[in-house]
Amino acid sequence: MILFPDAYSRLTAALFGIVIGAASLQAQDRLPASVPGLCRVGLGTKAVKVAVRDAAGSLLQGAQPGIAVLKSARWSPNDAERDGASEFEVFLCVGRLLDAHALAGVVGIGNRNGAFLPAAEQALSRAVAMGLPVVKVSLSGVLETNSENFFIEAGALTADEARAALAECLVTLGALPPARNPLAPSATELQAIHAKLLRYQRIFDAKSGAETRVALR
Repeated sequence: MILFPDAYSRLTAALFGIVIGAASLQAQDRLPASVPGLCRVGLGTKAVKVAVRDAAGSLLQGAQPGIAVLKSARWSPNDAERDGASEFEVFLCVGRLLDAHALAGVVGIGNRNGAFLPAAEQALSRAVAMGLPVVKVSLSGVLETNSENFFIEAGALTADEARAALAECLVTLGALPPARNPLAPSATELQAIHAKLLRYQRIFDAKSGAETRVALR
């Protein structure tokens, strides 16, 4: 698994500037005054309110999301050492994001239809339970929406396009509702997370469909 620790912050800032100028955010009355964000508490998180626009309706620079891009290690069954390292990198990435940003998310570039090594998949699922949306990008073509999991499928979007879309979602929808215990979310908490993810997924599906139509012209 490869983590881009310094580059992703610079690229996110640039993409965030694009998001600010995008047509979807030009009408300032469509921006909420605040959205739910996250704050670390022990091994978990709690929801906090994050202001995203000022009194004049302009987007606040302080609301810039933190988005990390993670690339899965090569698929290697029964490689416990590599599997454990990939899990640790996910947890380290999530911790760094939460230390610096109330609005945070992950874009994962996976093998085999967007999949990561098993331990990394579990770590990404825990990140979702903590309130961080995780977008899956496939290296091998379009990634179809899977309503049975707790990830967001990027469809035909590239990693950069998915990162820009995730930044837009974070400032308009906010973080996912965090579970009290990310290791054992309740059925009610999972239902709330899934409901919020559906709102994210609809936006990604719309953007992916638009990108696919352009590519086919």
